[in-house]
Amino acid sequence: MNSAKRISNQTVKKNNKKDNKGALPNVHKKGIIISALCAAVVLFLVVAVLWENLHPKLIFTINGEKVYLSDIMVDIYMNESTGAYMNSLYQQNYGSDYWDIVNDDGMTNAELLKDSAIETIMQKYMMYYEAIDNGYTLTDEEKQTAESQAKDLFDNMTSTTKNKTGISQQDVVDYYEMQTLANNYKSAWINTFDIDDAALTADIDPAQYRQYDIQYYYIPFTSTDDSGNTVDMTEEEKNAAVEELKASYDDILSLTDFTTYVSSSQTNATTEDGTATPTPAPGPTAPEGTNIKYATKSFIETDTDDFDAELLADIKKMDNEEISAKVVQDSNGCYIIKMINNNSTEQYDSECESVITTAENERFSEEIDNLEVEKYLIEFNDDEWDKVEFGSVTISN
Repeated sequence: MNSAKRISNQTVKKNNKKDNKGALPNVHKKGIIISALCAAVVLFLVVAVLWENLHPKLIFTINGEKVYLSDIMVDIYMNESTGAYMNSLYQQNYGSDYWDIVNDDGMTNAELLKDSAIETIMQKYMMYYEAIDNGYTLTDEEKQTAESQAKDLFDNMTSTTKNKTGISQQDVVDYYEMQTLANNYKSAWINTFDIDDAALTADIDPAQYRQYDIQYYYIPFTSTDDSGNTVDMTEEEKNAAVEELKASYDDILSLTDFTTYVSSSQTNATTEDGTATPTPAPGPTAPEGTNIKYATKSFIETDTDDFDAELLADIKKMDNEEISAKVVQDSNGCYIIKMINNNSTEQYDSECESVITTAENERFSEEIDNLEVEKYLIEFNDDEWDKVEFGSVTISN
């Protein structure tokens, strides 16, 4: 500033001495000064932008070890990919953006995912270092699995993501190897906790979670109009549907493989969830253009929404491998049903596992907080992490 002032003062003095000369030289010199200042500002901004984009961004240190944004880029990609999937569902079903939805605590989903991601990442580093300290290593099979998973993930990344993040296939291999080693130690550590699984699951009634697994052929009592709207069939159309399914009853009853009557090459040959049915084995198949569909379903004792009450009660009485003695129907459609398993424990086991896992996760959170206090010094760089905007770091929002 002093130099600039001196230049300005000297210019004024010269102008006082040269009355007979016009203002043009003074204007010219001022223009040069202004141009130089503008160039300096532009250069400063360019350098600042380059520094911001290119300098290593330190996110945190753990016991003195530096962890940069580039070190956790694959972690962020995995989290953002989950968010992107949720975003597509929200846009499809609700027409809204998942990332920007504000929760009860005032945070957006993007902010919640970001907070959860960095917490999980720091925990992973602690578990990884604990694994190393306790002599854990990866088996050859685990290394091969990491290589395979990395190749699949990297091959499925878009060129935009690769260019934007600089992620290499080796970065993805390193991610999977570190994750595997950390998870191995975490599982072993959790197993040392004094958690009483039996006490946690004592109140879960197996009878309430008794699961029924069925396969069935059916024709729904609805149709689709030219505008794609679902409309209820008339009574005449419902009767025609029942007769169509009755005409196929003997063929379906004779199937060696109950799944093969409706072929994937036929119209409407999809399961209820939209997936194609298996390619049929030798045996009878449905006529071309059939309205018959194939589906599978699992429900538990307390479920009431799958079929009308009377039909549901009849299905529950069926023995394993039994096929309904005739075409049965309720208000939603007509069916030929095969009972696969009338006493599966899958849902009960899942419920027990969920309760135990919740208790383990709560205990793990307590124990790793204690571990951090006792053994780890984590210094978090808010300035750099605050600049990271989830939803656009590794993917295009």
